Amino acid sequence: MQSLKLLAALLVCTLFIFCFSQVGTLVTNQWLPHTNSFSESTLIANAEVSNTSKTDALEKVEKAKNSWITNGTIYLEWAGELQPFPKEAFTFYIPESVELAEDSSQNPLKVELPNGTLLEQIELLSQTSDIFSAMDTEKLKKDLEEVASHLKEGDHTFSFSDYLVDDEVMDQTNLQISMNIAGQTAMKELQEVLNGKEIKLRGSEAFSVETWLEKEELTLSDEAASMFASMLFELIAPTNFAVVERHISKELPTWASEGYEARFQQEKMDFAFTNPNTSEYTITITVNGASLTGELKGGPLPFTYEVNKVEMQTLSPKTVIQYSATIPGSGSRVKETGKNGSYVQLVRTATDASGQITETIVYSEDYYAPIQRVELHALTQPVVTTDPTNPNTIGNNTGTNTNTNTNNGTNINTGTNTNIGNTNTNTNTNTSGTNTNTNNTSGNQNTNTGGTNSNNNSNTGGTNNNNTGSGNGNTNDDDNEDPGSGSGYIGK
Repeated sequence: MQSLKLLAALLVCTLFIFCFSQVGTLVTNQWLPHTNSFSESTLIANAEVSNTSKTDALEKVEKAKNSWITNGTIYLEWAGELQPFPKEAFTFYIPESVELAEDSSQNPLKVELPNGTLLEQIELLSQTSDIFSAMDTEKLKKDLEEVASHLKEGDHTFSFSDYLVDDEVMDQTNLQISMNIAGQTAMKELQEVLNGKEIKLRGSEAFSVETWLEKEELTLSDEAASMFASMLFELIAPTNFAVVERHISKELPTWASEGYEARFQQEKMDFAFTNPNTSEYTITITVNGASLTGELKGGPLPFTYEVNKVEMQTLSPKTVIQYSATIPGSGSRVKETGKNGSYVQLVRTATDASGQITETIVYSEDYYAPIQRVELHALTQPVVTTDPTNPNTIGNNTGTNTNTNTNNGTNINTGTNTNIGNTNTNTNTNTSGTNTNTNNTSGNQNTNTGGTNSNNNSNTGGTNNNNTGSGNGNTNDDDNEDPGSGSGYIGK
């Protein structure tokens, strides 16, 4: 019996000691300041401090904080523009955070962001102080401190549009463009299909005419869809929207403005662009009478955008001559009248609040080749009409007049070749002796083609052999200086 009492006493004492140790540890961890290492599954921010003393925990958290500052970026966004936020602006209270950290839990760092630094960054990005009255800066500050207190890794973007409380600031962009479609066959089709439709352009998303028509279950002809695409292309011109795909025709359509055509062809040619801003924009389409109108509304744009025509040229067509057997005589006819072409270049500039140009891009550069004028001419060449006062026709004759005389005795030879008008006269006089005389007359220009060539020879005391020679003449035509054709003979 005495032994049982002793055994019971020992069991009670053992149980008391065990429970006291467990409860004591729990109480110490929960309500008393830490004096030893942290328990399992204890984190401060993103630093694991399990089984680590406070001194070692301080070093680990400080190292984690320095790594967070150098890796990853916090961005502030306004109207499509991103601005890095300086992480060094946060004030970290690491010793206090380690001292108050709880075991077996994830503990945030105590962090503070000065108001002055935040307001300075907001004004630097928005370029205006008016935004403060329309923005919940306290909420933005808490969200920024939340990222810093947990040392969240990676990049983080905070858009001002998510913290605006004044709707009027969100509606600063209001653009409108109208296209004249009077007399176009697609006018009725556009009115029935597009009138009253709205297009939602979500932030950082692309828009495609073909995709939108399929999604909305709308059907348009290629011509009507081209008018719709061209209207959109002109509407987004004074924005920072980026064109992804665009096509033009071989000839500028009558309904399109120079530099703003966007051709559409089902499954072949699309028109697409992107909204680089984080805010959403809405395009409202109205077809009223002879006008196709688009209106763009949404948040403010980062800059003021303007599109200007910097170069414009009219290209004249050339004339192409073709020969055809179907054209009679020496006639001709016009197969294609031809048409002027054109070249146009539009440039978009972005200007900040101070009036400085921050960006310049070529918005469109369109070339429409001229259509050449084509003339059909007869195959035969025209006959040259002769002068009715002169029956001679155009000819070309280069002749040689050769006269050989052999005489015995003394010879006196006088040779004269005179070409006057229609007469070529050659006179030789020979006296006694031996004479060999060769007179060559070659192609003198006369005013009469095929005229008379006379050769008179007088021989004394010798033998005269006369050979027929040829002379040359010329047409009586002031516009043609080439020799004509003709023949002559020598006389005895």
